[in-house]
Amino acid sequence: GWQFGSTGGRCGLFPTSLVQLAPAIDYLSSSMDRRGEQRKSTRVPPESRNTSRESSVLSLTPEATSTMLVPAGDHYTMTDFATAYFREAQSLQGLKGTSAEKKNVAELVRHTKVPIQASLLRYSDSELNELAVKNFQTLMRFMGDQPKHKHQAEVQCIYEILQLCKEKENLHDEIYCQVIKQVTHNPQQESELRGWLLLNLLTGYFLPSKILMPYATKFLQLASSDPSSTHHDIAKICQSNLRKNFLYGGRRHLPFPVEMEALLKGHGARRLVVLMPGGLEYLTRIRTFTVAKELLQEICEQMGIGEQQETLDFVLFAVRIDDKNLGKPIKLEEYLHDYLLEDKLVTVTLRRLIWRTPLHFDNQVYTDVHYGQVLWDYLNGRILLNQNKEMEMQVCLLAMLQHWAKVEQQSSAPSREELKAYTPKSLQASISPKALHSHMATLLRTRQPLQPQDAKVQFIEHVMKLPFFGYSIFTVERISDDTIPVPCFFGVNKEEIIVVDGTTQEVSRVVPLKELQRMRTLRPMSDGGPPGLELHYGSPESPRALWLELSQAKELYHTIVVILDKTELQ
Repeated sequence: GWQFGSTGGRCGLFPTSLVQLAPAIDYLSSSMDRRGEQRKSTRVPPESRNTSRESSVLSLTPEATSTMLVPAGDHYTMTDFATAYFREAQSLQGLKGTSAEKKNVAELVRHTKVPIQASLLRYSDSELNELAVKNFQTLMRFMGDQPKHKHQAEVQCIYEILQLCKEKENLHDEIYCQVIKQVTHNPQQESELRGWLLLNLLTGYFLPSKILMPYATKFLQLASSDPSSTHHDIAKICQSNLRKNFLYGGRRHLPFPVEMEALLKGHGARRLVVLMPGGLEYLTRIRTFTVAKELLQEICEQMGIGEQQETLDFVLFAVRIDDKNLGKPIKLEEYLHDYLLEDKLVTVTLRRLIWRTPLHFDNQVYTDVHYGQVLWDYLNGRILLNQNKEMEMQVCLLAMLQHWAKVEQQSSAPSREELKAYTPKSLQASISPKALHSHMATLLRTRQPLQPQDAKVQFIEHVMKLPFFGYSIFTVERISDDTIPVPCFFGVNKEEIIVVDGTTQEVSRVVPLKELQRMRTLRPMSDGGPPGLELHYGSPESPRALWLELSQAKELYHTIVVILDKTELQ
C-alpha cells in the first residue's frame, strides 16, 4: 500500500511497508519516470533568453529538501532496497517475512569474493546485464579482490567504470549498488578504502535514481555516523558530494590522470592560488567537488564581508595564462576542477563585477582588493574620466593619492617617471608632463599627506564619483549604427547597456538589460580582424538589433551573461 505524506511543504508518495513491494519485473520499466523528475540546474542560455528569465543558481528549496532528507527510522536500508529490487531476492519469496529471508537478503548487499553472474538489478535488456557483470569484474580488480589484467593500471579501472556511467545512465543504480555491496562488511581494509574512493567519485559525478536516492542517502548517513570507523570522513564527503550533485548537477569532465593518481594516494585536496586585484594572492585548498560558491564565500569571509548580497557582487574567473582577456566567469554552481586544466595554464582570479552594496573599509584586505581593482581599471582605460578643462587636475589628484598609497612615500614628491606611471595609458600622450608636474607641486603645498590606507580609500571614493563608475567599459572598433562615431565605448552595469561617444562621452544608446532577448558572438569578418557581438533587444512588437566589433568580444559576452545571472537573484 501507499499513502500520501507531506514533507517540506510538498506532497510525495512513500511506501508504508517496504516488504510488501513485489520485486520489479524489469528495473527500468518500474522506474521509467524517475529520470524526468530529477532536479537539474535551471538556466536560460543567452541565445534563447527572454524577459522571463530564471535564476541559474539554486538554493535548497523545499523540493530539494524533501528529496535529499535522510529517511528516519529503520526503513530505507540497502537490505530493504535489495528486498524490493534485487533479482536474487525473487528466489527467496518462499521464505518471505522470516528471519531466514532477512538473513539471506542481507547477504546480497555484503562484500563478496566471487564475481556476480548476472546484474544485481533485473534488466530485460541483455546488453545492460552483460555490461553490469563486466563492470563488477572491473570493480573487483580495482579494489584488489581480483587480479588485474596484464599492464592494466588502477586509474584505467576507474576510468572504465566512470565512462560506463557516462554512457549508460540506466546503469547508475546498478553501479551504485555494486560499490555499496563491496564496501559493506569488507574484511580487507585496503579493498574497502578503494571502494569508498570510487564511491566518492560516483556521488560527485552521477546521481542515483529517485528510487535509489533515499536508500543511498540513508546508507551514507549510517556510514558516517560512527566516528571510530575508517570510512567515517569519506562517507561525510560522499554525502556532501551527493547533495551538491543534486543541486547543481555533477562535474562535466572526468578527472585528469594526475588528479586521479593523487586521489589514489589519499590526497583529496589540492593547493590553489587565487590571484586577487592589486597583486594579492589568496592561498587555499580545494577538493575534487568544490564549487565556486564555496570558494567565493571563503574569500569574502577573509575580506570581512558578511552580507550574502555583497558576496554575489564578486565573480571568480578562469583565465588562460596565454589569454590577454579577463577570462571566463565561473558560475556559483560550477565545479572549479572543470576549469583547472592538467597543463596548469589556467589561473583563477577574483573581481568585483557589480556595485550594488555600499563599500565599507573596515578590513585591510577588503580595502587593498578594491583599491587594486579600481586602480587597474583606471590606469587601463576601463574607467572614463570627465572630458573637460579640469581633467588634468583630476589626473594629478589621483596621481598624488596613488603616490601616498605607497608605504613611506608621504614625504616625497613623485618623479616624472612615477607621474607617468600614475597616469592612464590612454591619456599619457595628451596630457603635458610639465603641466602635470606643476599641478602636483601645487597640490603637495596645500594638502596634508595621508597614510597609505587612507589614501587608498580616498582614491576609490574619488573614482566612484566619476560618471561611468560601476560600468564595465570596453572599447568598440566598429558598430552597426552609422550615426555613432568610432572608436566608441560600450558599458554594462547591473541595469543597462550603454554606448558612449568616444570624443564627447555623450550616451548614444541605452539598452535596459530586461529588454535583452538574446545575443551571440561573431567570428572576425576578415583574417586578423576583431571578433564581434550581436545583440537582439526590445519587445516582440518592436524588435531591434545591434552588432559591434571589438577585440574583447568574448569577455564582453561573458560579462553580460554573468551580470544577468547575478541580477536575476534579486
